[in-house]
Amino acid sequence: MADTIPLRYAQSLLRLARVPPEQLRRDLTELKLPLVLFQESALPDARIPVDDYGRLFIYLVHSLQPELAGAGSNLDSTLQFSAYRMMFQAMLHAGTLEPALQRAAVYFQRLHAGADGFRLEVDGDHAVCRFHFSNDGRRSLVSPENFSMEQLGWLPGLTGQILSMSMWHRLCGWFIGSFIDLESVEMRQARTPGRDYAETFGCPVRFGAAQDAYRFHRRYLHFPIVQSEASLDRLLQTYPAELLRISPGGGSIAGRVRQLIGTDFQRPLPGLPEVAERLHMTVPTLHRRLREEGTSFQQLKDQSRRDAAIAYLTQGDYTTAQLAELTGFSDSSTFHRAFRKWTGLTPQEYRERHGT
Repeated sequence: MADTIPLRYAQSLLRLARVPPEQLRRDLTELKLPLVLFQESALPDARIPVDDYGRLFIYLVHSLQPELAGAGSNLDSTLQFSAYRMMFQAMLHAGTLEPALQRAAVYFQRLHAGADGFRLEVDGDHAVCRFHFSNDGRRSLVSPENFSMEQLGWLPGLTGQILSMSMWHRLCGWFIGSFIDLESVEMRQARTPGRDYAETFGCPVRFGAAQDAYRFHRRYLHFPIVQSEASLDRLLQTYPAELLRISPGGGSIAGRVRQLIGTDFQRPLPGLPEVAERLHMTVPTLHRRLREEGTSFQQLKDQSRRDAAIAYLTQGDYTTAQLAELTGFSDSSTFHRAFRKWTGLTPQEYRERHGT
């Protein structure tokens, strides 16, 4: 997964902040965020860590709430985090993206009928996510800020809607381990003068439209959910940094393959032909590209399993049998041999050496 993103993405987000420059500089310094964010003349290929982007996002939400909410709004009214975790878990076990989104849409309808929500529609070769934003001043149920940050209320207005739709777009990509190339984004509100939201979605935004929606090819709906309970916990603990690790078409082929392999090894892993199809490549081309990067499909699967095993070892007191099951091995002895091959240590030796 990508650990950095283009600087221009963060700068595009920063331009939403209506904070005096000197105060903004002080705030970013206090947050230990790079001051290169101010440098409009920075190199075109400059990048920043996704964790920095995540902290910038949270700062933006905090700084914009009082200004955008206005008098009489209740910024403290947020739903309990556990409710959103339940929805995420339902999506996690949906199999593919299409039923995952359908579950989320039903969840919103049942949780708060008449408030914000969205629905998924299939139109020929295209999928359309249509959003409904209420105008009653309540917090948005669509807003992923609330999924992990109970102290954050909804951002009303165009800024809030843009961020909400953008985070849902990223969330969909996170579930399937692949950035979703959007074909169009439409917003009912008028454009804010001097603001360009193309960087937010990776495609131009059409304002003054008849709906709030984005459209993408329906093939993504059939991509399997590749995340696990462990990666969901990591997402919620560091939100929204993990969403930014799914990069749009950039990065190495090996990195994109690892995203598609995912972290849920209790499901059947995708084969080479399936991964090649999702990357719009032939199998020979994928073989060649991976070889040029000094790796292979089997090595990437082994690395993914190894990293998952090490993460489980450091996060909990799992038995070897449990580790074998979590990483997709048929029995403990096979896992034991594989782990020793990967690290030169047995699971117990690794745990003792690293103090876990």
